Amino acid sequence: MVTLFSAALGQGADIRLTIERTDPLELSWVTASVTQSGSISIIPDTQLETSTDLIHWQVLGQSQTGGLDTPSLTVSRIIETTASPCYFRIRSQVNLPNADLTKHNLVAADLRGANLSDANLANTDLALAKLDGADLTGANLTGVNFAETVLGSVNFTDANLTGATTAPWHHFPETVYRNTTLPDGTVKTDTPERRLLIKLYVDGAPKVELAGRDFSGWDLRGVELQNRNLSKCNFTGTDLRNTKLAGANLTLANLLGATGFEPVDHEAVILHQTTLPDGTVSD
Repeated sequence: MVTLFSAALGQGADIRLTIERTDPLELSWVTASVTQSGSISIIPDTQLETSTDLIHWQVLGQSQTGGLDTPSLTVSRIIETTASPCYFRIRSQVNLPNADLTKHNLVAADLRGANLSDANLANTDLALAKLDGADLTGANLTGVNFAETVLGSVNFTDANLTGATTAPWHHFPETVYRNTTLPDGTVKTDTPERRLLIKLYVDGAPKVELAGRDFSGWDLRGVELQNRNLSKCNFTGTDLRNTKLAGANLTLANLLGATGFEPVDHEAVILHQTTLPDGTVSD
C-alpha cells in the first residue's frame, strides 16, 4: 500500500501525521493549543480523514475531542491495510460554543473556522488573532481588542461588539452582519443585495445565478462579469465603468442610462434585443 499525507486543515496547519509502524499501519498525531505560550490552552477537536483521490474525503474513526484548558495529547489510530493507494489528513476545529473566555489573552491565537457561538469573550485580547470563517453568532464581544485581527468571513450575527477596538472593516468585505451591535452601539444588518454586491466585488459570485436580477442604480465599477449569463438583467442607471463584460450574455437586458458601457470595449459580448444606455435597442 502506498500512503501519502496531506497538510492538516483548520487550526491544525502545523499538525503532522507520523507513521508509527506499517504492519498494521499505525498513524499518530499530537494535539496542541492554538494559543501562544502563556495563554490559556485551547485544544481543537481533531479528526483523521482518508481519500483515494485527494478530492473526496471520508471520516476515519472517531474524532479526538479538544477543549478549554486541556493538555496536549498524542493520538494514534490503527488503520486496516488495503492494496490501493490511500491518502490521509487531519481536520481540526475549535469547538467552544457558550465558553467563558472573559478577559483572556488570546493574542495571535489561531481560531480559523472556530465555533465560538454564544461565547463570552468580553474584554478579551484578540490582537493579531486569525478568525477567518469563525462563527461568533450571539457572542459577547464587548470591549474586545481586535487590533490587526483577521476577520474574513466571520459571522457576527446577533453579536455584541460594544466598545470593541477594531481594524477598518473594509479590510474584511465578507464579514456577516445580522442584528450586530457595532462598537459605537449602532446595530447593523446587511441586506441580501449588499451581501451580493460584496460577493461580486470579492470574486464575481461565480456560484450565484445572475440572469434576470435587478441591478438598477448599483455601482459595479471594476466587477468581473466575463462570460456570465446576464440576460434580462436590469442595469438602468448602473455604473458600469471598467466592469468586465467580455463574452457576457446581455440578451433582453436593460442598460438605459447606464454609465461607462460601450459594446466595443467588451469582446464577444452578446447583445440581442438589448436596451442600450442611449435608449436604442440592439438587433
